[in-house]
Amino acid sequence: MQQPDNILKHFALVGVIAVVGYFSLYALDTHLRARKGPWEVTFAAETNGTPYLVVNQPALGVRDVKVRFPGETNPLTNAPVTVRFTEPNTKPAFGELRFQDATYLPGTVTLLAFNHEVEFIPRGLSLDRREHAWQPGLSLDLSPTNQAPPVRVKARKRNY
Repeated sequence: MQQPDNILKHFALVGVIAVVGYFSLYALDTHLRARKGPWEVTFAAETNGTPYLVVNQPALGVRDVKVRFPGETNPLTNAPVTVRFTEPNTKPAFGELRFQDATYLPGTVTLLAFNHEVEFIPRGLSLDRREHAWQPGLSLDLSPTNQAPPVRVKARKRNY
């Protein structure tokens, strides 16, 4: 006479495999999200008061990329300030955070600083919607005269 299979043993085995698989995949996803690290942006001002920011992202080879804002006044009282954009809605030292995607670091960060759009994306630095390739030690100036024209959004007609 043959023994009936113990159904509880099978359910327990499947349950253990599911739990181990879930936690393994969760740990892998968490590692993939954070492995490259965040954008590190130092907000500071030169001795003459010209504000600037320096962008670093070691995993992408981005080192000491400087964006200066000549003609603007220093809004910082305690400079320099380094901000790591690890969490959503990270507050920059000056300017305004327009967009941040921190799902898989370094992600994308868009700032509005002195009426200039500054965007950090893995493929390049976008200044006022003009893209520049990442180059270590790159220095760029954004003066009030070279601001991009504002984007105008047309109002949609409402059908009532």
